Parts: sequence; structure tokens; C-alpha cells
Amino acid sequence: AKQEVGAITKLVYKDGHSVTANTEYNQLGPLLKALGESEGDVADETGFSPYPGNTNQLVAGLECYVRTLRATGGVMDEFVNPKYKDEKRVAFKKPTRLECMMQDYAKAMPSDSVVGFTTAAPWIGYSPAKNSIEEAIKKVKAGVSAMCPATAEADMYNVTSEIFRRHGCHMGMAQAY
Repeated sequence: AKQEVGAITKLVYKDGHSVTANTEYNQLGPLLKALGESEGDVADETGFSPYPGNTNQLVAGLECYVRTLRATGGVMDEFVNPKYKDEKRVAFKKPTRLECMMQDYAKAMPSDSVVGFTTAAPWIGYSPAKNSIEEAIKKVKAGVSAMCPATAEADMYNVTSEIFRRHGCHMGMAQAY
């Protein structure tokens, strides 16, 4: 909860049809608040968000993929996602660009397609290097992952060590200096 990670959600429309798809973090909070969740995305009794984080790793059946490409011509909807310096929303943190989301692929698939997800333990390896040192410090103070180059590198060492340990290797832990 509260991390800048899209979430896998099942969206149910007024006419009853539904779609399982990614909902971006900057859309999830306002959506949940509009539906009566006053704090937006918060951890439940498990300590995690009830909405699984999306690490943007897709597996697609070739037949469905080809049908989708033929229907869309390979074109996805585009949008602008500005990153502001602060809550005033008058100055950009960095240049804004036109984007499209690979996660929207599920929305473009034929209506008879089957969409699902799988989850993995956090230690297995979602650790992007997307924040500056300054931004990483703010994240840690807010109680969420820094998601910066230093933590990404440390997490990759940790996942490799954990895999070795699970296969019977005796690994020493890193020591603080």
C-alpha cells in the first residue's frame, strides 16, 4: 500500500461486465476514495495492500496476442502523466512526455480472453531503480521502499543469496560497517 506501483484490480461496470486490469497508483487512490474508502489504498490485516502490485511482467498466449495485434494494429491508447515538484502542481519535477502503458494490453484483448495474475513474495525481485537519492530519502521517511539504485542493487544481491540458501548453500549475511 502507498507505493508508486500499479495494482491488479477487477473493475466491474454498471452493466455488469468486468475486466481484470492494471490500475495505476495515481488512479487507484482517487478511485478508492470515490468509492468510499476515505484513505485510499491502505494495508489490510496481512500488512499488504489488498490490491496486488503490478510489476509489468506479462505472459500472453500467442493466438490471443495475434488477435489483439490484428484488432489494434499494435496501437495503444496514449496519455500524459505529469510529475509535479509538489502538491501545488504548478511546476514539473521532470519533463512530461506522452506515454502508453503496456498494462493496458489486457483492456485491448478480445472480450472472450482470459486474464489473471500470479503473486510472488516481495523478496523475489520487484526493486526498480527509479528514484533519486533525495526522493529515496523521502520514501523511506514515509515508510515505503526507496526504489533507488542502491536498494535495487542490494535487493538483487539478497534475492541471489536467498535462492542459494534455499538450495542448501550456507551464505554469510552482509555486515554493516
